[in-house]
Amino acid sequence: MPDAEFIARAKAGEVEAFGHLYRRYLTPIYRYVRTRVNTDRDAEDLTEMVFLKSFDALETYQERGAPFGAFLYRVARNAIADHYRSQEPVDSLEDLEWLGESDVNVEKGIIDQESVREIKKALAGLPDHFQEVIRLRVLMDLPTEQVAKWMERKPPTVRVLLHRALKALRQELGVIDEQA
Repeated sequence: MPDAEFIARAKAGEVEAFGHLYRRYLTPIYRYVRTRVNTDRDAEDLTEMVFLKSFDALETYQERGAPFGAFLYRVARNAIADHYRSQEPVDSLEDLEWLGESDVNVEKGIIDQESVREIKKALAGLPDHFQEVIRLRVLMDLPTEQVAKWMERKPPTVRVLLHRALKALRQELGVIDEQA
């Protein structure tokens, strides 16, 4: 059943209809949120908040050419921004899980953690639209067509944007771009 029908039924008071939308979008929204926060717990909490806010806003929701998934994505992006505005930076204990392992694993863990830090830092140095297209297309492995809908752009534009974003990321990381 299309999203529009579930939305209409949910607006009419059928809570189970929103449950269908929840099940349909839970995984992609969670994956998006998880790429932006430090812990699974934060990702779970924020994902639930996205759906609660979406349910509360359902009465005023109007489809304006973008799918319901794009609406959820915008709510998620705003929830993440609010989360970081209200939080003080802390180191995640989840990043230290490998500490009790063998020396080889500890060394690999340190190297992996440093690589992730470098990539996160380089990604943070990119414009927001480059960060978003990399998160959605590469980290979440969403199809170009879905990314285009979420970002309210055309698929060829998303492909060009991704190409430019990855090139900029390589430059931020100091990786030589042999294709240039």
